[in-house]
Amino acid sequence: MSSGSRTILLAVDDSETSLNAFNWYVKNFHRNDDTLLLVHVHRMPELPTMGLMIGVVPMTQTYEAIIRTSIETSNQLLASYEQRCNDCQVASKTILADNHDSPGHVICNLAKSNNADIIITGQRGLGALSRVFLGSTSDYILHHAHIPIIVVPPKINDH
Repeated sequence: MSSGSRTILLAVDDSETSLNAFNWYVKNFHRNDDTLLLVHVHRMPELPTMGLMIGVVPMTQTYEAIIRTSIETSNQLLASYEQRCNDCQVASKTILADNHDSPGHVICNLAKSNNADIIITGQRGLGALSRVFLGSTSDYILHHAHIPIIVVPPKINDH
């Protein structure tokens, strides 16, 4: 990282750990010339499991409505983080990405394509067994990112 302006990618979702990571950044890492890139990876809702031939048109319309609502919720989440940035006088940009790949993969690719200097993410505190079965976004980023990463633990004490 150079001593000039930095682009910081902060992966956000609707969790308390994400908010902890944001607050940690503002209190401990923020510089006035930073640009905070707020990235939310939108998870596409699961297609309802129904008989394929029964009510295809109504099911499609219902699923489209579910997707629209889900995207609107994701946009509202990003808007709430953008407002937090405005309140703290932090320059920010937002990106809403779909999860055609794993969230970790999407975040790593966005960090590269946006020339981010560092990635900050929260850690949900999953145990080793949960990470094996569920995967871990922060674990993926840690092992695949091309730049430094800060993983903020679920609960941190203010120093």
